[in-house]
Amino acid sequence: MRWNLALALGLLASCPVSAQAPAAAPAEDTWPDPGPPLTRDLFPLNLVPITYRPTSPMPVGKGQWRFAFQVTRSNTFEFSDLIKDRLGSDPSGRIRVEPAGVTQFAASLPNEPLLFFFDGEVQRTELDFRYGLTRDTDVALTLGWESIDGGFLDGLIEGFHKLGFEQSGRGAIARDQLTMAIIQKGRVVYFSQEPVRFHPVDPALTVFHRIYERPRLTVGLLGVLKIPATRFDGRFRSDWDSSAGLTFQWRISPNQVVNGGGAYLRRNIQGGNGQNPFLIKDQIAGHLGWEWHGWSRVRPFLVLVYHDGLTSQGPGATLDRPSVVHDLGMHVRLGPRTALTFSYINNITHNENTADMGLALRLAVRP
Repeated sequence: MRWNLALALGLLASCPVSAQAPAAAPAEDTWPDPGPPLTRDLFPLNLVPITYRPTSPMPVGKGQWRFAFQVTRSNTFEFSDLIKDRLGSDPSGRIRVEPAGVTQFAASLPNEPLLFFFDGEVQRTELDFRYGLTRDTDVALTLGWESIDGGFLDGLIEGFHKLGFEQSGRGAIARDQLTMAIIQKGRVVYFSQEPVRFHPVDPALTVFHRIYERPRLTVGLLGVLKIPATRFDGRFRSDWDSSAGLTFQWRISPNQVVNGGGAYLRRNIQGGNGQNPFLIKDQIAGHLGWEWHGWSRVRPFLVLVYHDGLTSQGPGATLDRPSVVHDLGMHVRLGPRTALTFSYINNITHNENTADMGLALRLAVRP
């Protein structure tokens, strides 16, 4: 879905406020510090290899822990430009994509290295446990599972598109359908219209270490190891994917905080036709976010997440272009140890290499 970032910010700015600014949080009104939102792009080619997630350099403290439960649901309707150019409307109504039609289309393009058609919704549920080994070093374990189906957001998205945010092809394809198709060199190498239910995903082990601390600035290092414990569709799995990076928090005023960071991701997919069947490559990624701390119960935020190209292939599928995703939302303090985070995630760059729209809900608990 192509919601404009300006519209999202306008909706946030138009919320009713009192004439008097809300009072700053009292000192005794402790926040559980959930950190920046764990923004995730659930584009189908990101479901198997490691992906970048914003994180905080602030350790939880020696012997302390933080537990987080997050559900993210994203709608994707994206396909290669060559498919878009040939997609027409059926006079009898919306088209239902069939395997025979995909096979015939693939045979007409024998020289294209990678084409894709993704229509569906992905829901990923994650459990994250973070523990303080020392004053400056934390370790975290993330477990999860995901489901893939036709979803229920297509009608809502098309309703917003009537406001002028057009997306080519949505009105021509049947709503709430699941189709995942990947074409290489005139051959369909992956095709599925079968829902996936509660499929476990690879666990991830993360180490955080604070290297610099001043009253207004904290800087940390992080390393992530994704353990190849599962297979997607019984055929595809990641390698021992890993990433290393830098993260920071800059407290520019008592009520405003800027979070940021970047990392190099070593990523791969194995299976199907052998090593790296979908041309997935290593990535450079990063984030920059702003958060307001001036209210006692609510902390609104805006985070931008950058990824360079997903694959090394050429222009036929637009997957070699960079992307920027925004996460607009708020942390809500439920108590001194608990915070609830709401996120609206969308693509800014519109390069057809990310999910269209995502919603996330996260519950973070500290002792």
